[in-house]
Amino acid sequence: MVRPGVVHRFLMRRGGPWQIHVLEIDCRRKDLVIESARALDLVHGRETTSSIVARKSNSLKKVVAGVNADFFDLKTGETVNNQVVQGVIARALIPQMSATGEYRGRRSQIAFTLEGRPLLEQFVFDGKILWPAGQVTTVGGINVVRARTEFVLFNSYIGKTTPADSLSRGVVELALVDAGNRRDTLLAVVSGGLRSGGETRIPQNGMVLSTFRRQGLLDSVGVRTGDTLKVCLGFLPSRPRLRSLVGGIPRIVLDGRNIAGIPEYLEGAGPEFSSRRHPRTGVGFSRDSSLVYFVTVDGRQESSVGMSLPEFADLMISLGVYQGLNLDGGGSTTMVVEEKVVNTPSDPTGERPVANCLLLMERRVVTE
Repeated sequence: MVRPGVVHRFLMRRGGPWQIHVLEIDCRRKDLVIESARALDLVHGRETTSSIVARKSNSLKKVVAGVNADFFDLKTGETVNNQVVQGVIARALIPQMSATGEYRGRRSQIAFTLEGRPLLEQFVFDGKILWPAGQVTTVGGINVVRARTEFVLFNSYIGKTTPADSLSRGVVELALVDAGNRRDTLLAVVSGGLRSGGETRIPQNGMVLSTFRRQGLLDSVGVRTGDTLKVCLGFLPSRPRLRSLVGGIPRIVLDGRNIAGIPEYLEGAGPEFSSRRHPRTGVGFSRDSSLVYFVTVDGRQESSVGMSLPEFADLMISLGVYQGLNLDGGGSTTMVVEEKVVNTPSDPTGERPVANCLLLMERRVVTE
């Protein structure tokens, strides 16, 4: 027992052989909370899971454990899916068709509400801006850079400024300052006029609205410095407000049933990725949503050969998982408990820097 309500188990099974680590969390406890974190607190960049764990404890909360989370671009650290960090959307993108054959359909993501309830859905970003004159503009993403004409928003997770317009695509930007919330709607005050060329400074407690070749549209809404806009940012299907959200590929347990390897549930993962044995990381929760499980299986070693996705789903079901998601595996697979890496990462160089992770936090008791 790591803490009341937190149990860490190490399992050795001969079938592979396999070395398995399981963290079982009673999320009914009010002193425990599951959060997500990004490497370096930015959408670009990588950091080891143990480093993120070490720096995220503070005077109010201590990190008890962590596992690596979403798949990512090895060069940039950009994650494949959406992410919410302490109620703030750090990254969001709308699935779209790709002429290159790359899968950009809906993918499953695990979320935790403000009350701590786990959810596993194919969340899709839904963003809109309501202008003072009544016009409505769709927001195509948060902290994503695309050569498209839709609007995107940038916040502090992109850095101190928005990206430079290095391709001369005609970027036009508008700085917005947070003016509070009205239920699920953010009120934002326009700070300064239109800027072009990118590299707009992100206001403290604010964001920047950015678009390509759309100055005419911004002009048409008649926005002026000091105007208040309504910004609606969320996800579909609509759920209670989310504290945390990370993605994976693919969902492997649905209502207690092993769906790993079934083509309609692969969510862009290739059959070979599903059938071959690799180190695996996963997250899931029980039928009544009271228990959350972080699970890792070591691989590419004599002592532990890794699992196929169907084998991994069977393992998770045997542990009590009713809804389960496969997270990034391979050399990324890492579990940290009490600031110690408890599994054996498969990369020859040791623990791999990753893009984001899930953290189990314990609220500290504040004394007078």
